[in-house]
Amino acid sequence: MADVDDRGQLLLVGALTLAVMLVALAVLLNAAIYTGNVATRDAGTGAGEAIEYENEATTMAQASIDGVDGDTYAAVRSNFTDSVTGWSELAHTHSGASLTSTNLTTVDMTNGSRIAQQTDRNFTDDNGNSTWTVAEDSHVRAFRLNVTQGDLASSATDAFQVTFNDGTDEWGVFVHSDGSGNVAVTVEDETDTEVGDGCTVDPGADDRVVVDITAGTVAGEDCPELRFFGNLSGTYTVGYVDALDGSDNEQVNGTYSLVVDEPTSSLVTGADEDAGAPTVSPALYSADLNVTYRSADLFYQSEFRVAPGEAGADD
Repeated sequence: MADVDDRGQLLLVGALTLAVMLVALAVLLNAAIYTGNVATRDAGTGAGEAIEYENEATTMAQASIDGVDGDTYAAVRSNFTDSVTGWSELAHTHSGASLTSTNLTTVDMTNGSRIAQQTDRNFTDDNGNSTWTVAEDSHVRAFRLNVTQGDLASSATDAFQVTFNDGTDEWGVFVHSDGSGNVAVTVEDETDTEVGDGCTVDPGADDRVVVDITAGTVAGEDCPELRFFGNLSGTYTVGYVDALDGSDNEQVNGTYSLVVDEPTSSLVTGADEDAGAPTVSPALYSADLNVTYRSADLFYQSEFRVAPGEAGADD
């Protein structure tokens, strides 16, 4: 009986030892995978090509999300997914020559609305209102105005203004002339106090300037005063104020475009999807994608988000 008991104890000890070894092996494997992923994220040895692949995928996705269009959200989403799939297949074909495997897939997409005026006119709404709601209770990205200097008010006082109101505070961006043929941008905070010195640029021979509100630039030059979105809380309402003066004279003329994170069905706006200008149409506000890169000695997987020109991204 003693021999039987001893053998039973030995079997039990052996089983426990084997279980411990298997658990330890699993921990080591998980640690190795985690270390590999962390190493690639830190651009460690051998990870350069994986990081380059992800960077190229990000650039493509940013261009695609702004380039796709369609009459319905189903069409817009399908067009974006097709662009991602086509690029992924092409990149995978090229990667085969180096014995690597790559893949890019769309994980999720956020429906939004593109509000735009694509031909020159004043900045009133479809009904000719000088002060109106561009987009209510939303977030904005890729907000650009292309204005002609000659139509702007000669000072910030009562000039055309873009407002951002989060329900508690309101910030204002005034676009006007400095009286000497230059385009000026003046920002006022929630206390109606001017922020900094403003930004002034020469419009050049065509008398036009692009004010990229969400990128914080005027004619491509950095304008720190525009980096105020971090002061807004939650969603906010974008408005245009005094597109015309008290005598109904234009105070701004040109084109503009912005994308917000509310779908057309629930968006409150003075734009009209059936009108000539300004219009509102289906768009994607953002997209989440998954990238995979595998070689003989490296496995890299990551998820990233694209929302090009998103307000506050660099604040």
